[in-house]
Amino acid sequence: MPAAFVHLRVHTSYSLAEGAIRPKTLAEMAARHAMPAVAVTDSNNMFGALDLSQTLAGAGIQPIIGCQFSIAVTEEGDGLRGPAGRLRNPDHLVLLAKDETGYLNLMALSSAAYLQTPAGTAARLTPDQLEGRSDGLICLTGGPSGALARLGAR
Repeated sequence: MPAAFVHLRVHTSYSLAEGAIRPKTLAEMAARHAMPAVAVTDSNNMFGALDLSQTLAGAGIQPIIGCQFSIAVTEEGDGLRGPAGRLRNPDHLVLLAKDETGYLNLMALSSAAYLQTPAGTAARLTPDQLEGRSDGLICLTGGPSGALARLGAR
């Protein structure tokens, strides 16, 4: 009997300092709880996409590849810096690939987060970098650390 719940935001050991579950353990737990699918959304990276896809599929679990991206907050003033000149906390945005085009867009965005972020700054995307990269993707709001939660708190 399939589970009525599918995790859409799992951080694994590939999410540095955020997740601890290893691919084999995740596959075993999902199978034990009769989960038909699991979405892996490590933070700002897709380092484990191949390993996780193979391990989950091998256990009969549909892998859903995604990523939780840090999005630079671009408010009035000088962009990423608040009134005291400190860097603002980024918003989070979860993107899930629904097809090959989405997967390719995820890879491009993940690369941009590392290669186009200024040196000495944690990997993140700007809203402009998301433009033109939405095909094949499902977007989740980012929960309590997303833009909707931040804007609703005003």
